[in-house]
Amino acid sequence: MKKNKKRKIKYYFAACFFTFLALLELVLISLEVLQHRRQTDIPKNIIYAVFAISFAVYLFYKAKTVGTDIDDEDERDEFIAVKTDHQMYKIASWLIYILSLVFLTSAALMYKAQGFTDLVLVLTTVCCTLIILWNILFLIEVIISITNELRN
Repeated sequence: MKKNKKRKIKYYFAACFFTFLALLELVLISLEVLQHRRQTDIPKNIIYAVFAISFAVYLFYKAKTVGTDIDDEDERDEFIAVKTDHQMYKIASWLIYILSLVFLTSAALMYKAQGFTDLVLVLTTVCCTLIILWNILFLIEVIISITNELRN
């Protein structure tokens, strides 16, 4: 019991640290954008911020699950959790795909209107990032499907 409490506190402190790092990166990004200097550092800071946010969310999740017993769960609860996770994955996948199409279409329309080259570049970059993320999710789904088929 005492070990679980210590682990939970460690996870919370680590999550708070990564949340602080993510906020610091977001402040640096906003300062660079507002001061119109060192525009080449923005993508690097965005990657660091996304990494820090992802790691903080993971650590918060780990802190919440420390000390919970898996043996107490029922098969129905596991089935509902799997179905919910699958539904959330499908919704997120379609949302990423639709958002990438919206960003690409708006970038194309703004490029046609001329004069919005910086905004077109930002929208195209966001669109490409979302498309890469969607492809990675699709690749993971295919790999999991293949491994499940080979296991059965």
